[in-house]
Amino acid sequence: MERSLTDRAPNRKNHEPFASTCFGAGARNLLPFLLAGLMVLSACGGNSSNQAQSTGGLAGNWQFTMAPPTDNSFQGGIQGGFLLQSNGTVTGAVVYAILLPVQESSPTLCNSGSAPVTGTVSGQNITLTAIAGTQSFTLTGSLSSDNSTMMGTYTSTDGQGCGTAQTGLPWSATSVPPLTGTIEGNFHSVQDPSLRNQDFAFTGNLSQGQNIGASNATVTGTLNFQGYPCVTTASVNGQISGNSVILQIIAPNGLNVGQIGAPASSLKPYPAPVSVLSSAAGLVLQGTNGYGITTGACPGGTLDGDGGNVCVAVGNTTSCAQPITLSPASIIFPARQVGSVPTTQTITLTNTAPSATPLTGLSLSFNPQSGNSSSFGLSDFNGLPNFTEQDNCANPPGSAFALAPQQSCIIAISFSPQQSCPWLPSTALGGEPPALCPFPLAATLTVNSPVSADSNTAFAVPITGTGFSAIVPSTPELDFGAEAVTEASLPQLVSFTNQGSSPVQILPALSKPCVNPPIGLLTLPRPASPGEIAGLQVDIGSSISADGSTIKYNCDSDLTSKRPNFQIFVDDCSGMLLPPQASCSVEITFAPQPSTPLNSGLDYFLELNTLPCTSTTTSNCEIDSGRFPVELKANVQSPLRMSPGAGLDFGTVPKGQATTPMTVTLFNDPKDPNSSTINFTGNLLQGNFSETDNCVGTSLAPGNSCMITVIFKSKSVGLNSGTITIGYTVGQTQIIYLRGTVQ
Repeated sequence: MERSLTDRAPNRKNHEPFASTCFGAGARNLLPFLLAGLMVLSACGGNSSNQAQSTGGLAGNWQFTMAPPTDNSFQGGIQGGFLLQSNGTVTGAVVYAILLPVQESSPTLCNSGSAPVTGTVSGQNITLTAIAGTQSFTLTGSLSSDNSTMMGTYTSTDGQGCGTAQTGLPWSATSVPPLTGTIEGNFHSVQDPSLRNQDFAFTGNLSQGQNIGASNATVTGTLNFQGYPCVTTASVNGQISGNSVILQIIAPNGLNVGQIGAPASSLKPYPAPVSVLSSAAGLVLQGTNGYGITTGACPGGTLDGDGGNVCVAVGNTTSCAQPITLSPASIIFPARQVGSVPTTQTITLTNTAPSATPLTGLSLSFNPQSGNSSSFGLSDFNGLPNFTEQDNCANPPGSAFALAPQQSCIIAISFSPQQSCPWLPSTALGGEPPALCPFPLAATLTVNSPVSADSNTAFAVPITGTGFSAIVPSTPELDFGAEAVTEASLPQLVSFTNQGSSPVQILPALSKPCVNPPIGLLTLPRPASPGEIAGLQVDIGSSISADGSTIKYNCDSDLTSKRPNFQIFVDDCSGMLLPPQASCSVEITFAPQPSTPLNSGLDYFLELNTLPCTSTTTSNCEIDSGRFPVELKANVQSPLRMSPGAGLDFGTVPKGQATTPMTVTLFNDPKDPNSSTINFTGNLLQGNFSETDNCVGTSLAPGNSCMITVIFKSKSVGLNSGTITIGYTVGQTQIIYLRGTVQ
């Protein structure tokens, strides 16, 4: 499914800026100024092109490690920052965090911020002093001959509640090279169920700002993704201190949509802290659950829309290269008729490990139904899978296998759709409404590797396909305005077309209308035969439920009148053998019955019962007989009548193009028992629609009418739904349902 980036900002609760580690939690509000370059805070880095870089073995970015005291009075200490050297004098600043011992599940932060550093260097001997709030740390030791590491012992003063005074404890520091250069990396998704275990490669660049002796330096850059549905291109803007990096992900429209890395004290699962490491090939920025991103294509809430492991190779192409490739990275099958002969596409799995060594212990797992779960088996109507898998990788199938360097094996995926949409017709029942049909079917192939460039060793290939039923309706929904008991709406027409290649038998109507049992539900016979159930029947939406390999339901039958609320007025479909490309039609009216509650409106479904295909019935039949192709809605009771109905369907329109206006006429029915003057209070419009009217702000006397005009225009590809909620006297409402599809 194609996704597009929205222009809304994500929930920034998920992305804690680096400023909080530099200045404390209260500095988070300064991040927009830092990122926009409107302020340069010398204590927290920046890019000062007018200040010359210092030289000397200590000049640069350092990551410190401090041994905890034996009395366990505190943990942490100096973490990372930048030093300047001028002859034998050292200055700079470091980030520090003092934590109290573990009380329950994690240490408690006692003090944190940016600590100024002063010191001296004589030959390879060094002395550094950091003033961390009320506590000072004095580090003595030596610098390695290649200027890459320092080590020695430290003393500290009493922390006044954040640790006791210490002396003679070990410390060490490692030089962190500038995070500058071209990059290649990947986001390995974990959070989004539809993206889980998929590996999305990106390229780009990073550039680290000058060392001005602050506790961090700026890092900027770009990311260009390959096939990542959440975002295609982005810029990054953040900071580095020691080996800790936090980068805000900025969408092309300038909005902050995500983050790589997080403060060490962050308790959120996505994003988590990331670190700069050295590999044989060069620098690598890496972290488990190290990124989080929220866009319109990947919407989030309390958690980001997508998150997972991140690996960024700086200045090299191998540090983040995964050990395997799967080509293609996804499979999309063209739409096919339900029950058609399988078609096959292949996936090539290759050992591309940079080490050029054999991979042993590989395995495959295949989930033939990774989309909507089914209450009926691998598919809803016959329990057979929509997708099947065969491969020449494992022998016997399902066992572990090995691949030599650059060796490949082939995985074949076959698709024969067994349904076009879930049988249960509403999201409340675990299904999907007819308006979303045909619904994409999904499967997932996962390769489990013994190694990975990140800690996630599962690599998934998403597989999708669409099945279409032979008989399809002209509209997935009919919407009716309010009617009084004893009245009936104007009929609305729905036609059914056989788009398949063979005739289909629609079961005939019954001699008597469907009536519900005194207690319990009706059960759909499987397979259904003529005379057991009507070819077209309306069922109560909330009653439809799974029952083994069939469904239970209540039909639309009033307890008192024994008549339906939605009445099939004209029917030239029931009992028809519908040839390919031929159509039939029915007209339906809404005639509310005396014992049917209307206080919340009605949401029913038209059931289509054709001759079911079985092992012995293979012609003139459908696999998905008994499905619900049309939803029927009716508004709550009101004297307002809507013409031509309570729904507007704009059909299929080009992306970004406005449609021809469509109208709904509101009429105050003087025959309604509750008829009175209606005072309109306002309309609430939802969706990518616009409306004008001559109703709002007026009083509509019985017998009078007003008009609402609607235009549809959207850039969101696919089905677009919306509503107009009409408010009138004493908080009462009526709804107009809006639909349109963008291509």
